[in-house]
Amino acid sequence: MKDLDAFLRWNSGHLLENRTRGAYAEWLVHRALGLDPGGHRVEWAEVDVTDGAITLEVKSAAYLQAWEQEGLSVISFPIEQRVATAYVFCLLAEQDPELVDPQDLRQWRFWVVPTGKLHGERKSIGLQPLIRAYGEGMSYEELPGRIEALRQSELQ
Repeated sequence: MKDLDAFLRWNSGHLLENRTRGAYAEWLVHRALGLDPGGHRVEWAEVDVTDGAITLEVKSAAYLQAWEQEGLSVISFPIEQRVATAYVFCLLAEQDPELVDPQDLRQWRFWVVPTGKLHGERKSIGLQPLIRAYGEGMSYEELPGRIEALRQSELQ
């Protein structure tokens, strides 16, 4: 049996499933930066995205999940790994189950936060603290410019 496409659809065909959404967010960041993500994803790599001297840890969250929910999920991003230059927090922000579509890039918000600006003792950051510190987030189209600004600040 050599039907890899069928296996991939079966294994990871639902982009609202947490693990798949996380991998998809990493892929989106690679695409936004014009980077080749490689032949396959290394799930336990030290960092998720490398762009020259900049390394990024990508974390995703969503209000809606693949399973049936009583209400919207509380948004929180894990921040335990601290080796990357920065974190890219990716929020699939659509709250209507009839409209949610992870492939619609307008439904995503992104935050790029230098790792050194995250509280060292914290293991996660919620959405409201993220917004208070870094604003409402940016669109997919704004992401490359923010990474370039990060690169320039790292060079100084």
